[in-house]
Amino acid sequence: MIKAMDVLLRQWGQERVAPEWEAAVRSPLGDTEQWMGGGRATGGGAGLGPLVAYAQHSRVYQLVDEALRSLGSSRDAGGLGGYGARLYTLAKVRYVHVGEAPSVAAQLAELKISERAYRAQVDALHRELAVRIGQALKGGVAA
Repeated sequence: MIKAMDVLLRQWGQERVAPEWEAAVRSPLGDTEQWMGGGRATGGGAGLGPLVAYAQHSRVYQLVDEALRSLGSSRDAGGLGGYGARLYTLAKVRYVHVGEAPSVAAQLAELKISERAYRAQVDALHRELAVRIGQALKGGVAA
């Protein structure tokens, strides 16, 4: 297990469960411009009203999420195929939860794998994530 990757994944899991919320309010100037014939309003949609709320994720979350999602890509696209998809599922089971973290035994039951396979997959997840985040931070293509 790589401690730094474990910390990043825990932050990713917490943000995935409870992201920060941002709100956007329509601009009165935009409404005035539209009223005066300055063109059609952009954005928004029917039924949204003047206030639109959306989840705001940190850059760390976005970096980790993109790296995790790239694991399940085809091997031709730089991913790990089915094995990468299993690692992504492991990350969700291990790190994304509301309240107290599930026990290892509960995670094993949900994933339907042995403890030995679980430990090996956690190590592989951390190694692959470290590589992909390193490449992304250096401006590489893999994350």
